[in-house]
Amino acid sequence: MNRSAPKRRPGLALLLAALVLSACGAGTPSPDSGLGDETGGGNGLKTWPASQPGESPPPAPAEIEAVIDQADALAALLPSAVAARLLDPVAFGVTLNDVSDPALMAFMVRASLAQLQDGSRLQHAYHWYGHPDYNDAVALVPVEFRNRHGTRLYGEIVLPRRGASPPSAGPYPVILALEGLNTNVGMYRWWHQRFADAGYLVFAFDFSGQGHSDDEGADDPGNNVEEAQDALSWLLAESPVRSVLDRSRIGVIGHSQGAIATLGLQAVEPRIQAAVAAAPISESSAPFERNPIPVMIQTGDHDGPIAPIPFVNPQVVRPVYEKLEGDRAFIVAEASSHAQHTNYPLLPTAQWGLELAGRYSLAWMDWQLRRDPAALPLLTTAHPHLSYLWDSELRLAGQTTVLRGAGPSVSGE
Repeated sequence: MNRSAPKRRPGLALLLAALVLSACGAGTPSPDSGLGDETGGGNGLKTWPASQPGESPPPAPAEIEAVIDQADALAALLPSAVAARLLDPVAFGVTLNDVSDPALMAFMVRASLAQLQDGSRLQHAYHWYGHPDYNDAVALVPVEFRNRHGTRLYGEIVLPRRGASPPSAGPYPVILALEGLNTNVGMYRWWHQRFADAGYLVFAFDFSGQGHSDDEGADDPGNNVEEAQDALSWLLAESPVRSVLDRSRIGVIGHSQGAIATLGLQAVEPRIQAAVAAAPISESSAPFERNPIPVMIQTGDHDGPIAPIPFVNPQVVRPVYEKLEGDRAFIVAEASSHAQHTNYPLLPTAQWGLELAGRYSLAWMDWQLRRDPAALPLLTTAHPHLSYLWDSELRLAGQTTVLRGAGPSVSGE
């Protein structure tokens, strides 16, 4: 256990004073905000580009649809590769609520069958159809752009408040979302939704060789930090929403491989003002020389890059946090695995993982990018399902708050 940090409440008065000092210009776009540029007048953009929900899988063949809610009969009809992927808890793991949900199991059967014929990279294991609870909860604009080496990349612009907030209500703060190894944007729609519903414009994209993006060409090294910079440059300079983006309020979030890229990006990209790196694995896998911006690290009791590592991984990840300077945070979720930050069905992790991760990552950006005073109580109060084995920690304005969960007696979500 890590009990070395002193337990002090942060100086909220000092932080609120900083808020007051910055509030006068809070609603004013920065000189390079891009407003009133190429489209003329106000923020330029009159209506949002056409949007759609997340992609869901097509129906399964008729004979499978007829028995899709009957596990015994279904297993006999499925191709062996699909049956193993869905029903073998040793290979992929299951959570009780997923397996007991007939609608979700039917969704997974359809998605896994579609994956055999839709051009997916089967070696990546994960389909790109997201999760039914989140696919319909986002309004996204599918886009394509190219990285500096000419490789075609797929992206999704997730509109603020599902398109209900008009462009004229901008400029909008931006969240750039970076995905994990061998994953795709559909696996993180819960996170995109959380920020978009709070009024951020989210831009997520598939790294080269993943999801809907092309494989790297002969001259493309597949550098994730470079691709993140290219994605941000395209969003700010060429995307259809470029005129309504607040360039003074840009954050980056990333999971696993995306967390490693996040830590690399924040060290070299001056357009980024705050970062959340979820499950960056270890210090050796996440090298960075400096952190000029506030960074939050998230992990879980049982985090691990491939399989859960019970009770140990917070100690492995803590050195990444200790390298940080300035405003920073270390959030450890109770009983959560490496899958905590994905909405992919059937992966084992704590039921409260998404809620906890979403609460602290959104509050971090709300404070760092918006100076929203309502974010401070969320950041400085322990969620009951924070780890009770390992300290979580928040350092703001030189003050330290140490947080612990309520312990194993807490039940439910």
